[in-house]
Amino acid sequence: MNRLFNKLKNIFGIIIILIILVSYFGVYIPLKAELEDSLHSGFKAVISNSEIILENHINRAIEDAEGLASRTMIAAEIERYNEGEISFAELQQYTQPKYEQGAAVYKHLLAAYRFVDNRLLASYGRKYSWSLDEINLQGNENDNLIITDDQNYIIAQAVLRNDTGNIIGRDYIIYDLTEIFLELKESNSEEITYNILSEKAELESGINSGRVIELRELNNTGYFLKAETSASLIYDTISRISYKIMLIIFATIIIISFLVIKILHDASENVVNNLKEELKEKTILSETDKMLGIYNRAKFNKELAREMDRAQRYYSDLALIMIDIDYFKEFNDNYGHQVGDRILKKIVAIIKQKIRKHDILARYGGDEFMLICPETTLGEAEKLAQRLNIAIDDYNCGQNNDLSCSFGVAEFKIFKDEQEDLISRADQALYKAKENGRNRVCRNND
Repeated sequence: MNRLFNKLKNIFGIIIILIILVSYFGVYIPLKAELEDSLHSGFKAVISNSEIILENHINRAIEDAEGLASRTMIAAEIERYNEGEISFAELQQYTQPKYEQGAAVYKHLLAAYRFVDNRLLASYGRKYSWSLDEINLQGNENDNLIITDDQNYIIAQAVLRNDTGNIIGRDYIIYDLTEIFLELKESNSEEITYNILSEKAELESGINSGRVIELRELNNTGYFLKAETSASLIYDTISRISYKIMLIIFATIIIISFLVIKILHDASENVVNNLKEELKEKTILSETDKMLGIYNRAKFNKELAREMDRAQRYYSDLALIMIDIDYFKEFNDNYGHQVGDRILKKIVAIIKQKIRKHDILARYGGDEFMLICPETTLGEAEKLAQRLNIAIDDYNCGQNNDLSCSFGVAEFKIFKDEQEDLISRADQALYKAKENGRNRVCRNND
């Protein structure tokens, strides 16, 4: 009996060892690898969202610099100075108020400077001229973005050209990069450190010395985003599951081992599904304005590119309407941001009631909206903008307030327009509407 018991005990011990080995190498290791891949993919998704946010800020800085440099009235006066008709002091006197007016439109910038003949012609905002001390004012015109070594500021550069294409001046716009980093950290639950590199680091993306590192090249710049976090922060969940698995394996028999395998399988599926849901939610957040429930600027750019491509393929009409709430900043200052937020929501609701299902509404800035109108001519888009303007006026009359909107309408020119061209023409039409008294619709016939 003892011999049989010992033999059975040995057989059972061998079975237990085999179960442990099979469970460890056949179940635990593959599951752990799957969990690691899934969690690492979740980390990459977070960095992708941060990359989009950072690129949006960078693109906005470049666009603001180019927009500020495109004011033709000042450029014409600079030409008069170059031809000797006026002095530099007279040019400064003419330019400074107009430059301040133009720069004030871009509410996120800290400061703006315009140089002509390597001399400061006009400025706006707080004094950050020390940030420009090491910039070569005769530098490469393609270097349209500079990030300071201390990573505190973004400096966007744009050149001014005359009718013959010669450079007659340069604009420099300064943005606060520290606020952007703070926005990135607040949008992520993980403890992630961000840095911007002027050249690609020798380290590759992956796990290195206990740190998870992700490198991303920022589009249309010479810079790279480096994001890193502690590997333990990502793999804590895996570690906790691992300890439970090992305790169960060493403390149970065959039946419980099979149950553990099932539990592990279910747990892995839950983790993967949760990560997929989290990735889906982050994707939606990266494309949607949280307060208004409509597309944000990044998603607008993608949708506009898609509609332009479709219009070119099928030779169909496409129009763009740019909408801006008149004096909205003053309205916020007088009545408070909560009231301002309610007004934004109401205006979005009014617009949604008046447009078609396949029209695409997006928030372009704080109080600026873009409306993409597929299969729509310039005249039809202008009529739609007029209807929207009347609807907003009717609402204002009912609410006894003087809030209004200005509208700029432009039409896509097939095989001629780039995305920036169409947006620029809509912006010019909007600018014309504001110059002509606001609360109106203007179209760009160019």
